[in-house]
Amino acid sequence: MPFDTGESVLGAEAFASWVRSRRAAALLTQEELAALAAVSVRTIRNLEAGRVGRAHTRRLVLMALADLTPPPPSAPAHGAVPAQLPPDVPAFTGRDTELRALDGHLAAATAICLVSGPAGVGKTALAVHWGHRAGDAFPDGQLYADLRGSVPGTGPATTDVLAAFLRALGVPGDDLPQAPDERAARYRTLLAGRRMLVVLDDVASADQIRPLLPGTPRCPVLATGRDRLADLVARDGAHRIGLGPLPAGDALRLLHALVGDRVAADSLGATALAERCGRLPLPLRAAAEAALTHPALPLSAVFAGPAAALPGTGPQG
Repeated sequence: MPFDTGESVLGAEAFASWVRSRRAAALLTQEELAALAAVSVRTIRNLEAGRVGRAHTRRLVLMALADLTPPPPSAPAHGAVPAQLPPDVPAFTGRDTELRALDGHLAAATAICLVSGPAGVGKTALAVHWGHRAGDAFPDGQLYADLRGSVPGTGPATTDVLAAFLRALGVPGDDLPQAPDERAARYRTLLAGRRMLVVLDDVASADQIRPLLPGTPRCPVLATGRDRLADLVARDGAHRIGLGPLPAGDALRLLHALVGDRVAADSLGATALAERCGRLPLPLRAAAEAALTHPALPLSAVFAGPAAALPGTGPQG
């Protein structure tokens, strides 16, 4: 350890980097480190930003971290770590601002993030892509459920989702609690102390997912839904990220990634096609498939019907 009595031989920035890496290795949030060191969360944030140089503060943090060893991932009883995320989306394009927002909020222990927007805008793709990108931050795995909230009456009961999550966490089928409240309590108990990501896709209402909230920032929830779920934001402290159409440049880049040089060779046709798709990722992918199926067809003629008939942009969009 390159420190003696709290007087660092390193500068503030080097000390800040050491504390960040040590905290991450111990799977601690800033709030948890603050509690261990008996300082405020604001002090930890300032320290990790290189803005705290007081020896007393450093000494408190060093004492908190000195004998701390990173806890091993707490795998389920059957030995497997849940990895339930669907495969990442091929040729994921754009959404840099939204990805940075997810990085910031979920890494800063915002327990719930909601990605909302119309059909076809790429909510699921963004959530799944971020989940794969941030996989190393969740050594205890990921839980995923498609709640099918956009099609009323087709989604699984919340108590059935809890049962599936409990089985993934190692609870034998004959040991599953029967009462919904008991299932939720067992679920929260099993997630306590773990570092997992819970992805709840296509949410219809806040009430639908409240029993699925782990209750610890070490296991953040990334939810998607068409509704803004204002109650989830107001009552449960969720941070909402709204998605809209792709910028024109990203829409063309997505088409190029899917169709190839034909897009550059027919930039006007590609631009017209992107606009006909509303610059929404799902219709753009469907258009790309049609373009590849009919290579002699000008891009501007792909999906010649009205834009409202495109996949993902119908009445429920």
